[in-house]
Amino acid sequence: MSAVYDYVVIGAGSAGCVVASRLSEDSNSTVLLLEAGPSDKDYPNISIPAMVGTLQQTDIDWSFKTVPQKHAAQAYTDEKIIWPRGKVLGGSSCLNYMAYVRGHSADYDSWEKLGCDGWGWKDVLPYFIKSENNTCQQYTDPKFHGVGGPLTVSDHPSYRTLLTKEFVKAGVELGYSEIDINDGNCIGFGVCPATISDGARNSTARAFLHPVMDRNNLTVTTNAFVTKILIEDNKAVGVEYMRGDKTESVRVSKEVALCGGTINSPQILMLSGIGPRSHLESLGIECIADLPVGKNLQDHLLCLWKGSINEESGVVSLNELIDPKHQEQYNSDKTGLWTSSGIESYGFIKSGLATEVEWPELQVIAFPMYYIAVDEPKLFGIKSKDLYPCFGYDENQADVMSHKGFVFATYLLHPKSVGEITLASKDPKEPPIIDPHYLEDPHDVKVMAEGLRYGKRFTETSVMRRYDAKLLDLNMPGTTGGAFSDENLEKYIRNIASTVYHPTGTCKMGGIVDETAVVDSKLRVRGIKGLRVIDASIMPHSLSGNTNAPCIMIGERGADFIKFSCPDE
Repeated sequence: MSAVYDYVVIGAGSAGCVVASRLSEDSNSTVLLLEAGPSDKDYPNISIPAMVGTLQQTDIDWSFKTVPQKHAAQAYTDEKIIWPRGKVLGGSSCLNYMAYVRGHSADYDSWEKLGCDGWGWKDVLPYFIKSENNTCQQYTDPKFHGVGGPLTVSDHPSYRTLLTKEFVKAGVELGYSEIDINDGNCIGFGVCPATISDGARNSTARAFLHPVMDRNNLTVTTNAFVTKILIEDNKAVGVEYMRGDKTESVRVSKEVALCGGTINSPQILMLSGIGPRSHLESLGIECIADLPVGKNLQDHLLCLWKGSINEESGVVSLNELIDPKHQEQYNSDKTGLWTSSGIESYGFIKSGLATEVEWPELQVIAFPMYYIAVDEPKLFGIKSKDLYPCFGYDENQADVMSHKGFVFATYLLHPKSVGEITLASKDPKEPPIIDPHYLEDPHDVKVMAEGLRYGKRFTETSVMRRYDAKLLDLNMPGTTGGAFSDENLEKYIRNIASTVYHPTGTCKMGGIVDETAVVDSKLRVRGIKGLRVIDASIMPHSLSGNTNAPCIMIGERGADFIKFSCPDE
């Protein structure tokens, strides 16, 4: 390994693969990409969309957990919620459910109003288009979609359940429009494009990194656990990391791009002396830059509600999903049931509780039961068998495997509850303390309750009655007033709600006068030269949708900031 590189990129996730690929386009620049996990090519299940439920809590997952929650997670062991994060080339784009969702134009316009110059919808849209190779059959407007980019985005042409189009029809029956969910005006219902290409997951490793691995100026090092960024005279000059039991370091002549994600990026910054002074000094870490690193943690909360549906819907059981014929078909020509993750359409709706906002407050979906892992008590850590029925879980494994049903889910898109990430110690190997403060603000419970009430309305449409759609009884023990009373829904939400894997905000981007910001609008860490953070942690507030596509856009923007920066920046 060379002792000095022009650029060192930390983290080969949704943004890091993009940054490394784009920076290495300049053959005169040398780029080192450091990833804590292994190569994605060593794990065949990563590429199979239908096998997405088998990837969490494996050695390609950081397997983080929150601290006990005071206002949520009451059904989970120790009131903790498991937070999966990708630890592999491709990062969380190798673990996610492959939904390609950009969010609402008002999300980005709001960032710009907060002082993040150049981050309005008009500014970020070209970067979404730049990445994209759109093969969707329904949504092709060139004002919003690109062709020829590294990232193929498709609409599941090989396999779709009937539930896909019926879900959209039900939304239209309830008064919403059918929409292209990625044109910036995502209030309504539409088919969800996916990062799936030729029947296989199209992670950022596959799309951006593998095609350029033979570049002489690009070095990719896996199983490299970064312990700190080396800083001299308020300038990033290198990176220290571990491979096995050996500590190594590398020098950087131009810039370090930190792309570790919402959890790892603030952890690495704080281990390097960049963070809240009082917190760092309490752990014996010298504070180089006193910044609010780890604050502003936001995440989308999810509530699942299971139901039954008849045979005409075409929904399959878990037994049918694992039938060898589907594996044989997939292995033969990459077609059929295994080419779908189960997420095929989305709805974006308003709760009615905050009519002044432009963006949707809730994201809803109905998907086949097979999407849910069988052993949910283990996966989610449900601590009481009394609550199994609320999850739709039956201890009789055979019944679960043969059941044909669907799941209605609602996501809280703009939580008012805000958490933080702190260090447990100055030992890099010790996971950070994650406290999202879920449901601390009562408003979040009220909005999620409206999402669940919407699920009831959804099953009462003529479209869904045709398939005998029926949701489980949500009556929680000890409540009165029925399933849809405020008391019952609040108890259900505070017991059941969990992460939908979209944490953001812990290295917040902001304007010059924003004292809560860690990076400026060019993603430069304040007070430190030669160091940028380029990932979901820079988002000032959460978005109206999934985070993978925005992370790829942030990677594209960050790479351009570096490539076209002045030498003295």
